[in-house]
Amino acid sequence: MAQLSQHELQACRQVFAQYDRTGAGMVSTDELTSIMSSLGYNASDEDIAAQLHQVDYEVRQEVDFDEFLRLVESQKQIGGAGTDDTDTVEAFVALGGKADRSGKVLIEKLRNTIKEFELTIDLDVMLAELDKEQSGSIDYKEFKSLLD
Repeated sequence: MAQLSQHELQACRQVFAQYDRTGAGMVSTDELTSIMSSLGYNASDEDIAAQLHQVDYEVRQEVDFDEFLRLVESQKQIGGAGTDDTDTVEAFVALGGKADRSGKVLIEKLRNTIKEFELTIDLDVMLAELDKEQSGSIDYKEFKSLLD
């Protein structure tokens, strides 16, 4: 997991306290997208839900501060701060990846999609830089690099 700086940790404490209306040390999962947005993470409800399943094994209607921090660290690790990759994630999922940005897209499926939509993209040149191990698939980071 990505480590949070002292400044980030303090910001998390402040935001968590704002949304912990009862003082019970819990915040509603329904508010997580708003909370994350206030910290500069622009993840969709679906992204948050997928990551929540990774950090909250019980999947309740509320998360405690430790679970919240793991969610923030997860967002930081995938580069969610200050970005809105919704379209990119949706394309990744449509080609076989997962909404939490895990999984892989088969290059053959990507190649077929490019042909189907008659796009003039030289995929081989782009992949020469990204898929050096020639695995036949690319992860989210590589996929996003293709679109940048």
